[in-house]
Amino acid sequence: MTVLLLAVASVPPACGVRQMAGMVPVLRCGWMALCIMAILSCLGAGLPGGIAPWAGFSGDMHDTALLVPLGVVGAAASGARGLAACAGAALAVTGGPVLSCVGAGWTLIARRDGPHDDMARQAPDLVALLLMAAVLLFARPAGWLLPGLCWLATRGLLGLSFSPRVSPRGLHPFHMADIAAMVAAMALWRHLPAGGMVGDMRWGGVLIVAGCLLYMTASWRALCAGDGRRVMTGLMGGTGALVIVLAGLGLLARADDLPAMAACASRTFMLVAGALLTWMFMARAMDVMEREAGPLILNRLGGLGVLMPRLSALFSIGLLAESGLPPLLGFSIIWMLLRLLAAMPRGGGLGGDLPLLLALLALGIGWAVRMLALVRIVAVMLCGRPRTPRGAGAADPSGRDMAAIVLAVLPVVCVSVWPGYWLGLLAGAGAGVAVDNVALTSPDGAAVLHPARLCLLVAVVGGMVVVVRRMACPTSARQVAGWRQGAPPVPPWMVFGDPLTQVGPGNPVNMLLDMVGTVAVRRRFMRDCVRLRRRGARVWPLLAQYVADRRQDGMTVSAPVMMVMACMAALIFIAWHG
Repeated sequence: MTVLLLAVASVPPACGVRQMAGMVPVLRCGWMALCIMAILSCLGAGLPGGIAPWAGFSGDMHDTALLVPLGVVGAAASGARGLAACAGAALAVTGGPVLSCVGAGWTLIARRDGPHDDMARQAPDLVALLLMAAVLLFARPAGWLLPGLCWLATRGLLGLSFSPRVSPRGLHPFHMADIAAMVAAMALWRHLPAGGMVGDMRWGGVLIVAGCLLYMTASWRALCAGDGRRVMTGLMGGTGALVIVLAGLGLLARADDLPAMAACASRTFMLVAGALLTWMFMARAMDVMEREAGPLILNRLGGLGVLMPRLSALFSIGLLAESGLPPLLGFSIIWMLLRLLAAMPRGGGLGGDLPLLLALLALGIGWAVRMLALVRIVAVMLCGRPRTPRGAGAADPSGRDMAAIVLAVLPVVCVSVWPGYWLGLLAGAGAGVAVDNVALTSPDGAAVLHPARLCLLVAVVGGMVVVVRRMACPTSARQVAGWRQGAPPVPPWMVFGDPLTQVGPGNPVNMLLDMVGTVAVRRRFMRDCVRLRRRGARVWPLLAQYVADRRQDGMTVSAPVMMVMACMAALIFIAWHG
């Protein structure tokens, strides 16, 4: 397995395009073979020579399990940048203290998005990786610094930032190399040793708070992004923030000697590793969408749900899996994380519950903003109407490309429906224990989640809705054009389509005003209002002076009299114009 790993990692990232095109099938086969060997090793099968026979490499089963999603990502990657990032991530997973940091740095450099992404922005991350390698070699005097150094070193790999500002340089497009970078970051957090009880308790709380804030910021950046790929980059940054939160929970569990909580944090960590399969599928689907419909700019995109119905339906599965809605994998991760936060050790009274409430508040706000970003993607990309000629000519991919996407979505569905199988596989428990452990259990053992039952319930309810809809709204035998109030439809080659479908705060108001009156009537009404206001500005001081003089003379008018006079004036006006 080590020879195969070195073979797939020895490809230079700067080779020619023709050479790369000829080597892609061979490299894909190598990464798939690596994935199969990692699965066999997790199931307990003995490999000739072992996983890593020489010193300096880690043989931990949890680290080896990260090669399973990495092998799938490497088999799906096609560009030189993605393959180079996968090779660096493989070195970060299987390497020792120094080689893991070297592989993470390799991945950080390989995932640069073009020449404008200079090395100055990555310099703090590389320096943190060097310091982390030095501290890992001499962990006794400075072991308490490791969580902070790992946070700084994995900030660029996970795409995290406290700044809510969205810019092309700060939020690069989403590609396969980003998934490999997340695998490398997870490997670094897996290699993090304990630094003492006091240090673990302090860093645990800091990492939990920082992870919740980063989750909220990443969700906001995903909501404000104007490109489909950058929206996915922000959403994946939220998944990376959950890695930070789980690392903090693991440190607290080790400091307080809570083995059940530590085991639950490790299992949730492996569920996040399973979510990488969802990101791999979404990256593959977005590549096909971009090839068929052009650049995924949200202001110039729409109607893919009608033009590409099969691919859009599969893409919706990935969006639902990342949204956190039951019963897919995102809901299982959120459920386990909430159970972990509820079991977190805390003091009594309001002061002890306040950190938990703040963490839950930050996660809730981040989750709500994340849902808004996903709704925005669905409303703009899949719904609406095409706004460019290339988008209007998009169609579902051919049979070969469609088969590849279906094969990519099958692991996502399997891991979502049976997460216990995935956890048993990554834990190296063997085939028998993996089959027996289907449900998800909370740290205290009081709650059990069965995603398969939720899937069955959703399928039954969805089938009933489809049947009722078919019975209530039968489809016509002949397609009839819809009535458009006598106006012809907007041609699909218009760049921005119908103006009323554009994004903006004034469009709903304009639609309501069009129902009240035409544009000419509204303009005449506004001119009359302006003239009346100018004349009133001249007459009002004289009227106010007259009323003041009358009040001084003792003349007053009560409110009921004024009301009766106003009603009589209204009736006279209606009768006059009737």
